[in-house]
Amino acid sequence: MHRLPVALLALSLLACAPPASAQTIVDGSDAAVGPAAASTILMLVGRALRDPEARIAGLRKGRAGAVCGTVDLRNRMGAHTGPRPFVADLSENVLARLPEGPELRSPASPADFQAMQRAKTLFEANCADG
Repeated sequence: MHRLPVALLALSLLACAPPASAQTIVDGSDAAVGPAAASTILMLVGRALRDPEARIAGLRKGRAGAVCGTVDLRNRMGAHTGPRPFVADLSENVLARLPEGPELRSPASPADFQAMQRAKTLFEANCADG
């Protein structure tokens, strides 16, 4: 007989829970690339970076056809770490953050090194100033 009140309590707690967060474009820059590109970028961020609360900003079309922007991810403690540049080649469904720090000094594998080189090349062709 005690199961019914417990079930009602659980349902009421679920109803009061805050909505789940999602990756978002926080500055309205999705207008610069269009809704289809923005949607693809959100999908790629979810797939490649796996942070359900990623904050995307500064979207713009790159010089060679890719999309440039920044993404702010959470660390293991749940705090956002600050925006970091990324480049997305939508024709190939590829998104890569620009490598920095320990990643550059000590890649985990030859495949990681190649991915970093590809990201740097794609970023320089599309997003780098100058």
